Amino acid sequence: MKILNLFNLQTFLALIISQLAAFVTIHYQIKFHLDLLLFSLVVVFPLHFSLQAAFKRRDRALEYFSLFKAGAIALNNSFLVAEDLPSEKKTEARNILMTMVDKLIYQLENRVVNYASMQIAVDKVLEFIKNNREGLSNRNVLRMIRYLRDVTEGSTYLISLVRHRTMLGLQFYAVVFILIFPIVQAPIIYNRLGDLVDSWVIYLLLAIGSLILVTLSTFQRMIEYPFDPKGMDNIQLRDFALDI
Repeated sequence: MKILNLFNLQTFLALIISQLAAFVTIHYQIKFHLDLLLFSLVVVFPLHFSLQAAFKRRDRALEYFSLFKAGAIALNNSFLVAEDLPSEKKTEARNILMTMVDKLIYQLENRVVNYASMQIAVDKVLEFIKNNREGLSNRNVLRMIRYLRDVTEGSTYLISLVRHRTMLGLQFYAVVFILIFPIVQAPIIYNRLGDLVDSWVIYLLLAIGSLILVTLSTFQRMIEYPFDPKGMDNIQLRDFALDI
């Protein structure tokens, strides 16, 4: 189940730290009379920024994937309506376009950073247009060039996501403070609730707080790259295959 991917070594480390913090705080009667709001903002702000950036990247990926596929379909339709283009040439053009789309899906699934192989697939479409210029009208060629621009723009952006992510420094900052958070939180909660509730409630509250924060951090990393099969809400690449 994909939901199990939310639990990893970082999850158990955060839970262990929270329980150790609760034990030390209760055992040594450590109490802090501080406002937790400021420290909470230190944790929540980078986590919120990272999640927002990851979701925005996912939405942009869907936008550019749609642009890419629409351009490929429009190219195929342009070849189909070319009256002077032989049927075997139309079949060849369709195969070239399907290979191009499959190439992009393969690169995204396998996290291939280099755009060179994708550029070769795009160039084959342009080469086909040049080699079959006599079967295509000037108006049709101009449209194809515009559609090819959409294909290039979409594929360039999508492959750029393989390398470029949310700033690593911000992610590291968020993880460090998530792990430190229960150490600061334990004496403050104990100061406020230590005389009102049983000790197990303190353990439970710290465990829940750490679990929520570390799960959000893990979820952010899962949607950071929206093309692998690990995330529950990642993009289904095969839905964008060129079924023509």
